[in-house]
Formats: sequence, structure tokens, C-alpha cells
Amino acid sequence: MEKYSFSSENQLPLFSERFPENRRGQPTPEQYEALARVRLSKHYILRDFLFSTECAARGLSNYPEDPDMVIRAGKALCEKVLEPIRERWGHLITTFGYQSREGIEWGWSKARRESNRHSSSPHMWDRKCWGEAIYARCDILPICVEDGEVSKHEFGRWLMHNLDLDLCMMWRRSNVFCLTISPRPRRVWVLWGNPQIGEPKQEMLMGATYWREVYPYLSEDQRPKFGPSCTGGRMQWRD
Repeated sequence: MEKYSFSSENQLPLFSERFPENRRGQPTPEQYEALARVRLSKHYILRDFLFSTECAARGLSNYPEDPDMVIRAGKALCEKVLEPIRERWGHLITTFGYQSREGIEWGWSKARRESNRHSSSPHMWDRKCWGEAIYARCDILPICVEDGEVSKHEFGRWLMHNLDLDLCMMWRRSNVFCLTISPRPRRVWVLWGNPQIGEPKQEMLMGATYWREVYPYLSEDQRPKFGPSCTGGRMQWRD
């Protein structure tokens, strides 16, 4: 067993019938440091993704249940998403990476947990919604967008046309992009707004209409590098 891994008798499988608030013991500082220093790619180590504001504020551990799977997920995000963005657009800031089960389910009642038993929660890279396949998400703040060098929509369009993304989410009043990879990519690009101030709640920039009515009629050089969508552009995998 690697020095950053540890086992715990109270660690439970996904969607267990019991929901203790803390599913495992605390790692030692040495274990946490060894895990945090794992190299993921040319520019990133795991420490870049392990800080969770919510966990820190609530005194919760953000140590993974399956460190080896989290390392694999981090490497996949770097290879498929972050390093290509950095090579094309320059510096970006990771605003939200991995979050543990404790952080995601903090304060949930048993009833809410039962009603959300199949919640995907892709910020928990080791939740194993797809078994051992990688389903992971991170939020980034691209400096090129923040500094006005390129518009959010131009940047988002480049993402969807050049990267192997499952889902790209952005917000009208933020320059943060939420990017997901999965074994069955939906290839959906969505813009979220605030209806309370008159904004549309959701605007599909690349969804079912695009994949059904636009994509088939594009020439090869106009099509996204990765496609088509595994769901026909729908947000849900299930019918």
C-alpha cells in the first residue's frame, strides 16, 4: 500500500444504507502531505485541487476515500482539460477541485440522503458513479477571460470545439467555468442565470438542438474535435 493510503473499518461503500457523518479516520499530516505532493502533470500537483472552502470552514477532512482513484482523476483532468487550456490561453486558477463526501453531504438529513442516493457529485472524484471509470469536475478562472483578453463565449466555444469535455457550465455574472469529464460525454454547454433579476435560469449554448439540427450539417473542419454527444445533447443520461 502506498504511504499516502490508509484503510478504515468504518469506510462504507457508495450509497450505503447507513450515513455516519465521518466515514473514516483522519489521515496523519505526513499522509496528507505525501498525497498533496503527487505530481499530476507538467504544471500541477494534487495540492492544487485538494483545498475546499466549505470543508475548511466547517472543520471537515477533504482527504479522499480512494487516493489512487483521485490521482487518476486528477491526471485525466490535467491531460484532457487543464494543460491544453494553459498551452493555448496561458495561466488559469483552479477555484474548486476535489471535495470529499463529508463536504458534499454536510448537514444533510437522512431523508435527503435517501432521496439523493444516485446523486453524481462529480467534484467527489472517487465517488465511483461509473465504477472505476473517471467522472470528475473542476472549476477554473481563466485569466484571459478575467482580464478581458477574450470573451466568455469565445473561450467557451474554444473549449467545446477542442477538448474532450462532458459538460461545460458558466454563469452570466462570473468568469468561472465548471468543467466535467466522463466516460460517456454529453458534450453540453450551458449558461446559468438568476431569474430573480430577470435573467433566464438556463440557456443551452450547445445541447440537444445543436447536436440534432446543426452538427450533422457541418463540414468536418467546422465540427468539434470530439463528438457527437452520447446523450444527443441531453443533460440526463437516463431517458
